[in-house]
Amino acid sequence: MRSVRIESEIGRLRRVIIHSPGSEIEAMTPREAERDLYNDIIPFEAVQREYIKLRDFLRLVTTTYELADLLEACLSDEQNRLRFLQEYGKINPIAHIIDDLMAFPAKELARSILTGLVAPQNSLAHCLNPHSFIANPMPNAYFMRDSLAIIGDKIVSAAFAFDVRMAEAYISRFIFLHHPDFQNGGILLDGPEERNRLVTIEGGDIHVLSSNALAVGISERTTAFAIDRLARRIARATEAPTTIFAVDLPKERATIHLDMVFTMIDRHAALAYKPVMLSSQRAQVYRLEAEPHGEIHYEEEKSLFEGLRKSGIELEPVLCGNGHSVYQEREQWLSGANSFAFAPGKILMYSCNTHTLEALDAQGFAVVSAQDFLDGRADPEQYGRLAVAFDGIELARGGGGARCMTLPVEREKPDM
Repeated sequence: MRSVRIESEIGRLRRVIIHSPGSEIEAMTPREAERDLYNDIIPFEAVQREYIKLRDFLRLVTTTYELADLLEACLSDEQNRLRFLQEYGKINPIAHIIDDLMAFPAKELARSILTGLVAPQNSLAHCLNPHSFIANPMPNAYFMRDSLAIIGDKIVSAAFAFDVRMAEAYISRFIFLHHPDFQNGGILLDGPEERNRLVTIEGGDIHVLSSNALAVGISERTTAFAIDRLARRIARATEAPTTIFAVDLPKERATIHLDMVFTMIDRHAALAYKPVMLSSQRAQVYRLEAEPHGEIHYEEEKSLFEGLRKSGIELEPVLCGNGHSVYQEREQWLSGANSFAFAPGKILMYSCNTHTLEALDAQGFAVVSAQDFLDGRADPEQYGRLAVAFDGIELARGGGGARCMTLPVEREKPDM
């Protein structure tokens, strides 16, 4: 049995959960892409080829779990399987076939849940369309970050803004409640139970900057009401003051989460998209000071960087697109500000964001292809600051970057 622990965005990564894209990607048609929150349909073989580089590099540097394997392990227990299917039946019309699903081998059931449960032949849906599903495929599941967040030893189960993704929250919550490798201190916010029109929250907006400071995006996916609720829950659970910087993002496709415009990459550095984070039109930021008894004090800050500086967290911005007016917009769209730290000053990001990589190089980050590490030509431990670049043009079309595709469950606490 092992416990989860996340107290920073950059501490050396000990364990991470990923989901390698499967046939659920090919179940999506052009007509369904927008419903499934995609910018476009993406070819499975190309996505798989790109994703393998991310997966295999992570396997070099940390303990890596696959979502399907974890779900299979939890479904192997008959009581847990029944409990999950009953819960899953709240969002999918499967009540009348639960007995049939209970007879599936755990591996087949886990795979079918992720790739979609085909509508039974004796159903009107099947008569209308033999390719219809009674529980839809999950083409967004490889964006593991969104379904759950860990703050200290506690979890936030996502209350997704869009119905099409709620199944992911049920799955990740089920795993963290039943798998022995993810013992935790309890649920701070239970998305499947608490979600409503005004309370939605997703992991891409939650950044754990230190043991007592978070940055959270107010986005098209995460509401101000949810952040208030989270602040009170954290303060009461830890019996210590908590500081949350709430960043009011533009409510548009390019900025669906905070990690599309800001990611911490080292003890004193962060990738940032200048128009939203640093320009005269930058996002409004409020500091929330939550007391253990539940009271919250609010104060507006000039910017996230300024507010963090006042709290003792000094971050030098490294600009997405190197701050160029055209390149920054293009590369932000391709998740140029969305990186994933696997150790202080060591990050993963897409190789297509060449101008962002130039900005990192100017700040002392060695830019090295993931393939060099996979072929044994380089060793991550030989570098101080490091940006590991991997191909991701097709992955980026899905709407996220390296941070989106990773759910860290245990990090070392870095010396700040």
